Amino acid sequence: MMTTLPTLNRRTLLVGSASTLALALLGRTDTAFGAPSPLATLDYTSPEAFAVAEQAYLDLGAEHNEAGLYAWGESYYLLGLLLMFEATGEDRYLDRFEERARHVMDSTDEARGVTDYSGRSGPVWRAGGNYTAGHGELLLEDGSPGIQVRWAGGTSVNATATVRRVDADRFDLTLSHPSSTVELTGLTLDPNASDYVVDAVGDAYAPGARWTAVDHSADRGTDRSLTEGTVAFEPQFYAFPVHTGMVIYPLARYVRMVRTDPGIPGTRNGVAGHLLTFVMRALRHHEDDFHIDERGYGDFRWPREAPVPFDGTIQPLNQSHALGATFAELSRVVDNTQYRRNVEAMLRSLRASLQVQDGAYVWPYWPVHSHIYNGYSREDDVSTYTPFYGAVRSWEDISHGAITLEFIQATHDAGLADLSQDRELFATTFMQNVVNEPDSVWFRVNGEVEALPAQAVQSARWLMLADLEPEIHDQVLRVYEAEPLEPSQGSHALGIAYLNHSR
Repeated sequence: MMTTLPTLNRRTLLVGSASTLALALLGRTDTAFGAPSPLATLDYTSPEAFAVAEQAYLDLGAEHNEAGLYAWGESYYLLGLLLMFEATGEDRYLDRFEERARHVMDSTDEARGVTDYSGRSGPVWRAGGNYTAGHGELLLEDGSPGIQVRWAGGTSVNATATVRRVDADRFDLTLSHPSSTVELTGLTLDPNASDYVVDAVGDAYAPGARWTAVDHSADRGTDRSLTEGTVAFEPQFYAFPVHTGMVIYPLARYVRMVRTDPGIPGTRNGVAGHLLTFVMRALRHHEDDFHIDERGYGDFRWPREAPVPFDGTIQPLNQSHALGATFAELSRVVDNTQYRRNVEAMLRSLRASLQVQDGAYVWPYWPVHSHIYNGYSREDDVSTYTPFYGAVRSWEDISHGAITLEFIQATHDAGLADLSQDRELFATTFMQNVVNEPDSVWFRVNGEVEALPAQAVQSARWLMLADLEPEIHDQVLRVYEAEPLEPSQGSHALGIAYLNHSR
């Protein structure tokens, strides 16, 4: 007998049985994991469990993406709704999906009338805060622009710059952040002097002291003076390609489902057409960020001078794959050679980083051909916000790795490449490297670092491989049951949707 999902709102939490819900809500805590939990008496493979997680996400009331709530919350919830429809055949999941799709489209940058750091707006969702660099604007005494000091790390809102006059031509500058304090003395605004402020701040840069500066004054004469005092930093805004990809991937998947599944009534074609136009516009917004090199490797790059920690560099594999999965989905409903070419280039890039160890795939977070994986020097002139950085060769984690798996699955299902053998190797990765104890998993895809409960539940997003290894479903279910989940995120709803879908 099919269970009907109840109507939800932000004030009530309804599941299939009122008596079950009453028991489940007893002792609810504010932490993501604790006992008892609203899900403690429910089957994680049931629509009732999804309803609890769904409401917990909706209670967050996400209205925009400036703190990443759409990219790492709404996107998962939207995909979860599609999986629940496929798992149950219940139309109300598609109804709710369409409602939420309208919500995210009504809160794009262009709909809200806001822009990114460059003044650009569009069918995307900007982010700031911990995702972007912060600027402290040091003004000249006449109030005109002087020196812009930058912090290219997290919590830039906690950074300050203090100017103290020494004499008519010299000043001291204190740069302060919880993770770095720099005292610079006897500075000048003369670009030709050895103590020129921009050079002094740049010399103070280190991977743990992410300070840089640029001179914004129109007159570079030597008679300029900075205003004394302390300036607080303001985080900048940037529309990340990965954020766009995470949100529009389920929109593209809905379009493909409606256009190719005869079981979905044609009355939804109008919505699908609207979403298709929107998704294609969002992809065009980032078309200049995608690059195919001379080897045929396709990767997204952050534009140089974008206010992000690694401007000018190749992005992590999973961040390219968020949009790659969208390209693959649209290739099934749109005759676009470029979409297919982009997917093929991303596959070449991924294959360069995949390694087979003991019959399983392992791969790094950063592509092996990327700037961050190999490290770069100041002389390489790669990035303005991060002038140099050492090599980072950490292995991918199970949460970000799941984005790569979505790309692989979408590409395989679209028939753009036969990835049957690859899927088998990824399934072996889970069974051989991710599984730890019968009710726990490792965090890294190479079988290192025990996953914390909040990380472990992300293993459910590997369940698209359960057709090859049914034990993946059982392992994930045991992980969920080992630490009763207090749902609070969109990914929690998606994980439970996957458990329903793979059941």
